[in-house]
Amino acid sequence: MSVNVIEAIRNHAQRIASGQERVSPGMPLAFTEACTPGDCIWQGDLALIITASNNPPKGYVRATNPSVQLVPGNNVGAKHCLDSLEGVEVFLPENWNEESMSGPFLRITQERNVLHPTHGTVTIPAGFNVECGYQREYDKELERERRARD
Repeated sequence: MSVNVIEAIRNHAQRIASGQERVSPGMPLAFTEACTPGDCIWQGDLALIITASNNPPKGYVRATNPSVQLVPGNNVGAKHCLDSLEGVEVFLPENWNEESMSGPFLRITQERNVLHPTHGTVTIPAGFNVECGYQREYDKELERERRARD
């Protein structure tokens, strides 16, 4: 990691601390070269997690007809979408559906943006591998964990 990146992060943090720069929900965010495996950006209830592995987790299959949508469902909250599939290999958990607790694994070879109608855009640089995860909540009636919805 270059010293310039660290200095830029320090300067950015100082500007926020001094009130010169504001951070608020819905602002665009981007992974940078300073990010390491395990770093995560939440876009609402979707977690985009940097992974060191170039291979998807066990139980994933390569999508033969991938969609740009990263969350199954038809409501507005499920509209977390890539701006394009160009330069992206998509792997899905077997039997991926609206009840799935894990989302797609993405191999990104060309910078991509994750768009959403109510959350800020998240930029993922080329060369990153990303696992998508979902916020969870506990359903007391069913006494089980389930995926949260925007």
